[in-house]
Amino acid sequence: MIDEIRLSWFSKIGFTSLIILLILLLRATMGIIIGSKDRIKQLEDRTVKLEAIEYRLTQIWEQTKSFDQFKNRLDKLEVSLSKTDHLIKEQLSLPKKITDKTPPKIANSIPSKVPPKIAKKRYHTVKSGETLYNICRLYDLPIDKIRLLNKLNEACVIYPGQKLLISL
Repeated sequence: MIDEIRLSWFSKIGFTSLIILLILLLRATMGIIIGSKDRIKQLEDRTVKLEAIEYRLTQIWEQTKSFDQFKNRLDKLEVSLSKTDHLIKEQLSLPKKITDKTPPKIANSIPSKVPPKIAKKRYHTVKSGETLYNICRLYDLPIDKIRLLNKLNEACVIYPGQKLLISL
């Protein structure tokens, strides 16, 4: 009951050619698919590398911002240090300026020849909160006399524990 299908010689060659052609097409398609998979894997690897580079660039950018902030603070500190240096140089030159000037003559000056028994130096130790004006009132002396005796100019500041010459 099986009926045999008789194929002609030409049909057999055509059928075989068709199968070979299909195998070749399938093989080429498989090659393209496999090649595409390899290409996709390469692209994925490159994407991972680019993401790592992007992350590192972000870190570098944040460090750059922090360095800029540090630089700005350092610049401000440098300006303030130069101002401080200038003030220190001014303060160091003050004693020179003071010694260069001759003190003004005071009308109530002590006579140059004082007997040794009378000539006794008196000092006042500055206490916290005292001013030169308060000390002058305490000893009933003009402020210029205390400044002259202690070689103080108007810009000088007195401090607690300092000994001021009150009389010779």
